[in-house]
Amino acid sequence: MADGKVRSSYSGSFVLPGPDAEQSPLLPLLAIILFIAVSGGLVFAFGLSLRDAVSVQNRAGCRELQPQERSGPAPAFTVKDLAGNDVSLSDFRGKFVVLNFWATWCEPCITEWPQLARLAERFAERDDVVVLAVSVDKSVDDVHGFLNRMQLQDSGVQVLWDPEEKLNKLYGSEKLPDTYFIGRNGELLSVFVNTREWGRPAAYRCVESAAAH
Repeated sequence: MADGKVRSSYSGSFVLPGPDAEQSPLLPLLAIILFIAVSGGLVFAFGLSLRDAVSVQNRAGCRELQPQERSGPAPAFTVKDLAGNDVSLSDFRGKFVVLNFWATWCEPCITEWPQLARLAERFAERDDVVVLAVSVDKSVDDVHGFLNRMQLQDSGVQVLWDPEEKLNKLYGSEKLPDTYFIGRNGELLSVFVNTREWGRPAAYRCVESAAAH
């Protein structure tokens, strides 16, 4: 103090970095990584919420028909059509499949069949929806006879034949009839145990809603 000057007890100095000061190259990189991580998390969360919303929407469209949800790949199969040709599930990849199991000796199936034919008729002009009816009758002649008597030979339903009754059991059916919905990617969506009035508008809306996703 004797020389009239004020001396600081701090020997160093602190200078704010100016606009031209060199910055660490890691800072912008870390900022980008953080932004990507946050954005990715938001997109993932949005995707999950959207998937859940779609699932709820599909269930709502079919609620009146009381489906039971299923998941996982639909069991692959190859059976015969009524002309003796091989038909496989993979033939319908990219299509929405309504798969029904039935038999001519099954009284509920006989009641349901005309309803199934009406459903197929409603979707006749769409090539992305197919209705399959797999008979487990021992004789293909019984299937032909039934369709002739019921005047259903020319229905839009594609009739298949599995006399060994393996396919319906593979899908988990214990009784007849059962109807399964299979998505365009080959995934099981739901099963409708026992008969449904497939010719009603509610059933059409159900299939249309499920086939839209």
